[in-house]
Amino acid sequence: MKSRYNFLVIMLAFFSIGTSSCKKNLAELNVNPNRPEVVDPEYLLNTAILNTMNYYGGDMRRRALSHYSNYVSVGGGQYERYWQIAASTTDYWRIPYVTCLQPVHQIQLNFGGQPAYNNRVAIAKILECYIYSNMVAIWGSIPRSQALNGDNHAAYDKEEDIYYSLMNDLKAAAAAINLSGDTYKATSDAIYAGSLIKWKKFANTLRLRLAMRISNPAPNGNPTVAKQVASEVLADEANTILNQGETARSFWGTTSQTWSFFYNYNVFNATSNATSLNVVSESLVQHMLPYNDPRLKIYAKPATQGPNVGKYWGQPKTTSLPTGFSMPNNPHANRAQLDYSQVGDYFAKPDAEYVFLSYEEACFLKAEAALKGWGGSKTADLYYVEGITASMTKYNLPQTEINAYLAQPGVKWNTKVDTTGRGSQFTDYIGITTSAILTFDPFRQIVMQEWLAGFYNAFDAWTLIRRTQVLEFPPHFNPDGSEGGTVGYAYVPQRLLYPDIEYNVNKDEVTKALTYLNGPDAMKTKLWFALPTKRNPYLPQ
Repeated sequence: MKSRYNFLVIMLAFFSIGTSSCKKNLAELNVNPNRPEVVDPEYLLNTAILNTMNYYGGDMRRRALSHYSNYVSVGGGQYERYWQIAASTTDYWRIPYVTCLQPVHQIQLNFGGQPAYNNRVAIAKILECYIYSNMVAIWGSIPRSQALNGDNHAAYDKEEDIYYSLMNDLKAAAAAINLSGDTYKATSDAIYAGSLIKWKKFANTLRLRLAMRISNPAPNGNPTVAKQVASEVLADEANTILNQGETARSFWGTTSQTWSFFYNYNVFNATSNATSLNVVSESLVQHMLPYNDPRLKIYAKPATQGPNVGKYWGQPKTTSLPTGFSMPNNPHANRAQLDYSQVGDYFAKPDAEYVFLSYEEACFLKAEAALKGWGGSKTADLYYVEGITASMTKYNLPQTEINAYLAQPGVKWNTKVDTTGRGSQFTDYIGITTSAILTFDPFRQIVMQEWLAGFYNAFDAWTLIRRTQVLEFPPHFNPDGSEGGTVGYAYVPQRLLYPDIEYNVNKDEVTKALTYLNGPDAMKTKLWFALPTKRNPYLPQ
C-alpha cells in the first residue's frame, strides 16, 4: 500500500521551493501569481499534501498542538508553557498560505472550468477546505474569501461565515465529482491513490466534522445549521467514510529528506534533544491504564530508566504545584524526559502516518449526531462501539482484548465507574482531575473515546477539547507570558495569536478581526465554536 507514497522522493524539489518561500516577507504571502508557468495538477496536489502534513504534523505539532491536546508533555519552551515566540508565530501563520494552499489554489485557478479537469479541481477544493478548516480553528477570523488574490491587505472573514462557506464548498465539491470522469494518477494522489469515491466520502465526512464542531448552543455555535448539515450528510450515509480503507491519511518516507518531523526530532536526534523530547502525558496514562486499555501498549512504551522502570508513566505539564498545594516528595521533581514513557513505535517511525480524517472519528461524529437525534442509520451506542472497535482493530489488537475493554464499566455504553478503593488510579498525581466516568453520561463517553482513538492527531484533539469541555485535564502551573493572570496557572490555550507582522502589513483588517473575536488577541480568548473553559473546583478562581 505504501508504494504509492513514493511520491515523497520526486516531490522534494517542490517541497524545498515551498519551504524557502516560507521565509519571505509577508508581503509575498498574498502575491497574485497571475499566470505563472502552469504546473501539472498531478504535481501540485502532492505538493499540497506533503506540505500540509509537514505543517500540521511538524514543529507546530511538537511544540504546541500535541501539548495542548494533552497527549504528550515536553520540557520547557514558551509554546509549551502557553505563550508564543514572534518568529514561530509568523511562520505558523505564513506557511499554510504559501506552501499548503497555493498549490491547490493554482489547480483551481489554472484548470477550473475545463471539463477535462473537473474532478481534479473538485479534489483540490476539498483539500483546500481541509486546510482552511484547521486554520479557522487555530486563530478564529482569518483571510479566506480574498486570500491568495494578490492583495497584501486581504480582508478577514468572520469565523462563523468561514464555517458556513466551508460546508457549502464541501457539499458542492462532493457533488461535482463525476465517478466516470477524470482522476489523478495513483502515484499523484498520496491520500487516496486517485479514488474518486473516497474523495467524495472524505468531503462529506469533513462536512459532518464541521457541523458537529459548531453544534454547541448559541452563542458558542449554531445548532440549527449544524443539525441541518449533519442530517443532510447522514441522509446519504453511504457517501461518508464507512471503513478503515476509506480513512483519509498519508505517510511520510524513509529517507532523511522525507521522514516525519517527529521521528527526526524524537528518535534520530534524540540525544541532542534529550531535554525537550515529546513523552507520553500523565493525562493519557490516566485515561487508559485504569480502564485496562489495550491501546496503551501501542501508544506508549514502559519507562526504561528512573523510578518506574517497566511501567507506563506519564509526565505532567510541569512539576510546579498550584498555590496552597505542597508535596515534599514530589515524584516528578528532577526527572528527565527519558524517565517517562516514550511514544510508541507506530507513531515514532520515519514513515509514520498523518491522518486527515479517520474511520473511527467518523463513527464518533455519527454517534454524537445520533445522540442528538440528528439522523444516522444506527443508534448512538452502535456507532460508539463501532468507533472503539475500529480504533483497536487498526492496531491488530485481538478481539478478546477488544471485548474485554468494551465490557469495562465506564467504557460500556451508559455505565459509570465504581472507584471504591481505587479512586487514585483515575486521578492526576496531585488529585485535582479524574478520568473516571462517575455518572451516566454517554456524551462524555463518546468524547473520551474519540480523544483516545485520535492519538497523535493532536490538532483534532485540541479542537475536541475546546469544543466539548467535558474531559478533565490539569492546567499549566508554570505558564509563560501573561496567560496565568493573577491565579498563577493557565488552562489549555483557546487559540494562537495573530503575528506581529500582520499588525504592520494589514493593520486595519486584523484590527477588524479583533472585533469578531469578542476578546483580546490572547491565547485564552475563546473562539466562536468553543465552550467557555471549565474551571477546576480545587483551584483558586
